Amino acid sequence: MGVDKSDVLKKMREAEAIYVLMSDCTRMPFVVCDPETYDDQVLIFFSEEEAMKGGQEFLKEGNPLKIFNIENKYMLPFYSSLFPAGVNGMWVGKDTEEEIKLQLTELVRRPEQKPGEEPIENPSFQITAMYFMQKARKQKEMKITEDMKDLQEELMAHYQDATFITAVTEEKKMPVLNKNDGQVLLPVFTDVQEFLKFQNNHSDTRYSMGVLEAVKVPEAMGDEMTGVVVNPFGVDLQLNIARPQKEVAGRVRVTGHVKGYVQGEIDADIQGTFQGQMKVSVDSVIPGRQGQVTYDNTEKGDEQ
Repeated sequence: MGVDKSDVLKKMREAEAIYVLMSDCTRMPFVVCDPETYDDQVLIFFSEEEAMKGGQEFLKEGNPLKIFNIENKYMLPFYSSLFPAGVNGMWVGKDTEEEIKLQLTELVRRPEQKPGEEPIENPSFQITAMYFMQKARKQKEMKITEDMKDLQEELMAHYQDATFITAVTEEKKMPVLNKNDGQVLLPVFTDVQEFLKFQNNHSDTRYSMGVLEAVKVPEAMGDEMTGVVVNPFGVDLQLNIARPQKEVAGRVRVTGHVKGYVQGEIDADIQGTFQGQMKVSVDSVIPGRQGQVTYDNTEKGDEQ
């Protein structure tokens, strides 16, 4: 006898709790791609014992997992949170008598948004980042393997099309994150949920939301920044961002290390004034800021 879909859906709404496999690599639900339908699925169970049994296959493949107990009052917010994450399927009760695969929209539907009022979300980028980081971080030494290159290309293609949320203080400054390896990164967020995770972890400062297109990220970054970190309290994806060379015309005063062409090539620590036109990339130390930058005064994009 087959599993009654309506009974399972009713149970998913009314159970005291559900148990979800979570990835230690992303701090997000563990996702798998159905080999036949290509649905992006999360795994949901009705007991901790069933979740432990259903997760054994993935643990043996080296995926670090946890089991999250989600109480009934938090179940609808959890289901709703799967939409901006790019999840469209649920694998319920894997390896149990109730095993069934369902579409997310069979359980919960999102309210229709008026044109122009759609929330900022990047589901294609987010789900690809989750798959990518599940593969990257389960390795003993994180590196890009041959089987990850196509996924990396897909990730960067989605990044170029993305529009992110930024955090902005009352003083119109953007926070930066100083990593242990010396990198200084601009935090950006794929959706409101990820922004709120950052706000809740920095409750001493009140942030508003700004909007920043990926193509404008290099312009928004301060001189000390080396890249961005996407969803630092979620997938925590760090990307180095190349800066285009700036063309400067007229009279320019430069202090620091300059490499470029001014009727010839210069590559030296200098202080002086140049007349004319040149393309430069500046590599200089900002006194009193390097290693302890908290906020940056660069362009924020449109504030929400």
